[in-house]
Amino acid sequence: MKFINIKGVIIYRQFAQRSRVRKLQYIAELERNVQALQAEGSEVSAELEFLNQQNLILSMENKALKQRLENLAQEQLIKYLEHEVLERERGRLRALYQQLHQQPQPQQHKPSYSHRRSTSRDLDQQFANLTLKQKEAERDAVSGQLHI
Repeated sequence: MKFINIKGVIIYRQFAQRSRVRKLQYIAELERNVQALQAEGSEVSAELEFLNQQNLILSMENKALKQRLENLAQEQLIKYLEHEVLERERGRLRALYQQLHQQPQPQQHKPSYSHRRSTSRDLDQQFANLTLKQKEAERDAVSGQLHI
């Protein structure tokens, strides 16, 4: 009976030994999995940081482009308004020109050459003022101001 009992003890010890080996193998596998997941987590964290930086850069570029678009829209509005003013002025000057040339000029009251020259100077002055206003509007458009 002692032989059977010793044999049972040996079988039990072998079973326990195999069980401990399996547990150690399982623990080693879990540790490898933890290390792999930690490495993957570090990679994902670094990629997330990179993507956050890219997002910030793109957001800033988007903001700059929106500002540029707004500035261009203001410039377009200014150019449109300037064009309208110039069209009206052209119409006014054309009507004035036609009116002056359609009216019969009395022979005794011809405008002198100096009068024509002063009228020409007045027109030159008006065009110079208009050019200055255009330059001011362009400068204001570049600096972001809008004067209408």
